[in-house]
Amino acid sequence: MATNLVPKSSKKFRCEVCDFETSRKSQYDRHNLTSKHQMATNATSWQHEKETKVAVSKKYKCNCGKEYLHHCSMWKHRKKCTFEQDIENTEEKEKEKETKNKEASMIIPNSPDVVMELLKQHGEFKDLIKEQNKIILEQNKQVCELISSGKIGNTTNSHNITNKNKFNINLFLNEQCKDAMNIMDFVNSLQLQLSDLEKVGENGFVKGISNILIKNLKELDINKRPIHCSDLKRETMYVKDENTWEKESGKKDKLTKMIQHVAHKNVKQIPEWQKENPDFNHSESIESEKYLKIVGESMGGSTEDDDIENYNKIIKTIAKEVSIEKE
Repeated sequence: MATNLVPKSSKKFRCEVCDFETSRKSQYDRHNLTSKHQMATNATSWQHEKETKVAVSKKYKCNCGKEYLHHCSMWKHRKKCTFEQDIENTEEKEKEKETKNKEASMIIPNSPDVVMELLKQHGEFKDLIKEQNKIILEQNKQVCELISSGKIGNTTNSHNITNKNKFNINLFLNEQCKDAMNIMDFVNSLQLQLSDLEKVGENGFVKGISNILIKNLKELDINKRPIHCSDLKRETMYVKDENTWEKESGKKDKLTKMIQHVAHKNVKQIPEWQKENPDFNHSESIESEKYLKIVGESMGGSTEDDDIENYNKIIKTIAKEVSIEKE
């Protein structure tokens, strides 16, 4: 008796804009929900609509043998492809992007219980900072009284100076900088220009985003800035968030969030740039080459590790500009 065998499906799901391919529809749907895909889709939607109307049959072929329907897709592929390199394993790419998407979805918690717990921890942390400040103030007061009375000699000077330095940082932030902007208020106040977008394309993601942040920080009075660095060597950063000065964590979460929001604001300018430069969709034009550089650089790194490295470089650059000069 003959048995009918059902052939295994070999259907592929492909995103031409992001150069992403998978045989699993669930992974393809998850990819379409990522912020990186949506930004890239919004930026190129005008061009894509025009291309579909004309029924373009031209293909762009890389020397490694891969073919693309869009010049932008091939250009992004060539940034990471050489003659000597083997084509990266598709399964590893999918796992890497899936991990990145999961971690990106965790930036904003959806559970009400998680939100309440974070708010509770934040309130406890603020109370702890206030209590520590009171202790430091009281210690300085007692040490000063003992020195004035002659009960403490040179043997305690080193301890006194250490406490005084700690006190000065808190005094500077909580007294002189009490009216400083919150970090997200600073981000929301930024008025980016098309020239900022073009400089990111010309100079790269790290230098371009760094210049945007430094330029706008320098326009603020020192006491109004939401960021200060107390130790340049160790990159000890203080950030004002929700009306409270806090020492930044080792992962630099608040500064990373700031960079991500500024990069997103920059990408949102791409449709306006397209209107100002209508020849961008002509593959042989200067505007087309400029456009490809803008899109490629504005999206940041191609992997999570690349993004982390870029963020750390930007933070290091900013730290030099907001370092507190100790007297």
